[in-house]
Amino acid sequence: MISMANDLLSSGGGSPSGWNMTVFQLAIFMCSYRAKQPMRLEELCTVLAGWFECAIPPQVAAGPVADMVERGWLIPVADRLKASNEGREAARPLMNGMIRMLDQGTRLIDVALMMSVLRLTKGELDNGNVDR
Repeated sequence: MISMANDLLSSGGGSPSGWNMTVFQLAIFMCSYRAKQPMRLEELCTVLAGWFECAIPPQVAAGPVADMVERGWLIPVADRLKASNEGREAARPLMNGMIRMLDQGTRLIDVALMMSVLRLTKGELDNGNVDR
């Protein structure tokens, strides 16, 4: 199975460019995309710290942000960052996949159900056994 996935990705088998966006980078992108104005790195880190419930020092986010700027997913505006159309195109299939994963393909998900599933999944990740 892994070999088949590697073959598909290495052959350019139509995989979206966002598939190589990390979860952290997706969070950075979503934070900057939803912001009304371009944000400083420190502001991004403050919002992300709330989402991830842990401190995120700017030096930790600097590497992923630099990679995102290099890939064209974020655009520097003076000392601030804003989302780009390229980033939106990279993030779109990931967000769609997360939504489909959460609603189990029913396309009937609502906010309460999504939050319930997220909390359940978080609990499983916090306390679960990976060797099932």
